[in-house]
Formats: sequence, C-alpha cells, structure tokens
Amino acid sequence: MSEPLETWIDAAIGETREALVRQGRPIALRIARASDEGARARWGEIYCARVREVDQRRRGAFLELGLSAQQGFLPLGHDGRARRGGKERIALREGQGVIIAIVREAARGKNPVVELQEIGHDGEPPHKIGHHASDDDMVLAKPADAQMRGKLDALIEDALARIAPIPGGGVLSIEPTAALTAIDVDAGARPGSSDPERFALDLNIAAAEEAARQIRLRNLGGVIAIDFVNMRAKSHNKALEEAVRKAFAGDPWAVQFGGLSHFGVFELARAQLRTPLHEQMRDGEGRLSAETLALMALRAIEREARASSGRQIACTVSPEVKAWFDAGEIAWREALSNRIGMRWSLDASPGPRDKIDARAL
Repeated sequence: MSEPLETWIDAAIGETREALVRQGRPIALRIARASDEGARARWGEIYCARVREVDQRRRGAFLELGLSAQQGFLPLGHDGRARRGGKERIALREGQGVIIAIVREAARGKNPVVELQEIGHDGEPPHKIGHHASDDDMVLAKPADAQMRGKLDALIEDALARIAPIPGGGVLSIEPTAALTAIDVDAGARPGSSDPERFALDLNIAAAEEAARQIRLRNLGGVIAIDFVNMRAKSHNKALEEAVRKAFAGDPWAVQFGGLSHFGVFELARAQLRTPLHEQMRDGEGRLSAETLALMALRAIEREARASSGRQIACTVSPEVKAWFDAGEIAWREALSNRIGMRWSLDASPGPRDKIDARAL
C-alpha cells in the first residue's frame, strides 16, 4: 500500500503553489502563475490550434495556440506526417485547424511540445479549451494561513538553492545547464566510519535517494549525471546502481537509466514534462526574476497587514521590481485591495534589486 500524501497549497496573489508531502518531506512542487494565462502553456492543457508552418527539415509543425509568448511544436515522423492515436498518420497543411494536448511544457528555450488529438476544426481561432484534471485543485485553491505560506516559502527557497543537504550528513551540489544537469556528491561533515568502503556506499545510497527527491522537486529533466563518491568493490557499485533505480521507482515521469561509469558517474534521462523550477523563478542571468520578487513583495505586504490590523502598510522595492508592478501584467492592485483593503502603498527605492521592505506605519 502506498504511503498517504499530504498537500500544501496556497493561492497567493499572482501565483498558486502546491507541494506534495510524504512523511513530512516534500516530494513534488508545482507553481501556476497568473501571468502565464494567455501567454504560456501548461502540461495537460487542451487547445484548438492552427498549423502555422510545416517544417520538414526540423521534422515538426509549428502551431498557433492563441498564446502571446509561445507557439506549439508538433513532432512529425520520418514520412512527414503527424501521429494521431495508435498508428494513424495524418498529413498536415498550413492553416489547418486541429485539437492538441500539451505533453511537454517549454524548457531550455524550446517551445512546448504538443500531441495531435483531432483534425477538422478549420475556421476556429486558436484558444485553450481545457486543462488537465490534476490542475483542478490549483484552480480551486484558497489563500493559506501564515504558517502554511511560510512553509511553502522556505521549501521554494531550498529548492532553488545550489546546495542540498543529504540526510545523515553530506551535501549535493546541483547545477542545471543547457546540456544536462550535473549533481555532485560530497561527504561534507558526515560522521566517519572505520570502513571507508562502507562509508562511501552508505553516503552514496543516501545521496541517490535525496537526488531523486530534489530532481522531482525542481522539475528537472533531460540528461542528469550524478557524480558519486568512488568505490572499489564491484558489489558496492552494483548495490548503488540498484539503489538509484529504487530511488526513482515512484517517479511519475519516465526515467531511463544508464550505468555507473568507471569514474563513479551515473547517467540517467528523465522526461521533461513541466518547466524546471529555476526557469520559472529566475531570469536569464540566474537571478530571481523581477516577477518573482514582486510576488514575494505582495506576500510580505499581506503578512504585515495580518500582523498589524488596521495600520497602513508601506513597501519599498527596487526600481526594476517596481517597473514590473507598473507594467500591470496581472491585476495585483485589485487583488491586494480586496484582501487587506486600501491601506497600502508601494514605492521604489535605490538599492539591492532583491531587497523588499514591507512595514506597518
């Protein structure tokens, strides 16, 4: 029998965040942002789309989805046709109307990948017509209390960190790149043992379990290389390979396993269904994006308002973050006033771009 899962969820202004938790440890994380609506596709959504271009050189068709920031990519077979259902092959033409499902969100600068479901919808403008049932709880979510919001804040901060602790001691260094994700295992201050080989095996097995959890939490996919502490015993190497496969056994995304190399590196490939967390939360320079900081500022204002009933709340942010607010990508003013009333002000102040100062007057 599978272990019961607890759900942490918070519909904050501008984004809904959900974590799945098993035995007190988060194992999965999803974030849906209001700014994505009408701009970016989410996994499992259904669209009435239009074929914009059939590109035989790239073996794919580009589709208009009615989104401002993205178009869909439909892979084609060697015969230049799209697959529908089992073995049926469909020849597409430019301008044709089709029904598609999002099977992979945008990642690493690539368009979302789609799957053909129906044809014969010519004349309909591109638009979203449905979402996956797994997103129902995100749509219906309510604002969480301060304790739950704080737990989610801390979880996301940890899931964005380069370093993750290994239970029992040691650390993982997690480095996503354009080509692959590299994970290094280091013993750190883990208590020693009189048997170095046994110490290395215990560390590596614990690291494999934590790496699998971190990969799922961070929505990492593609090629992943885990650099374990080197071991000499063949039996220990085999035990580690089995531990890696066991650690990923419950992963909802497809995982293909390589083997443990002579240098102690284990390679695997994980399907990339959702956008990686760091791409959602950070900008192209690896910093927290202006939107991420702005949404953090809104939560800080709410937090101060809850703690200081009836008092005016003043918040200052960097000019870059204030510019995001002024652009009006989402209806944040109305949402904030509905939650705490018209007792807030928001201004820009020179200083570090990630500084947020929310205080009661």
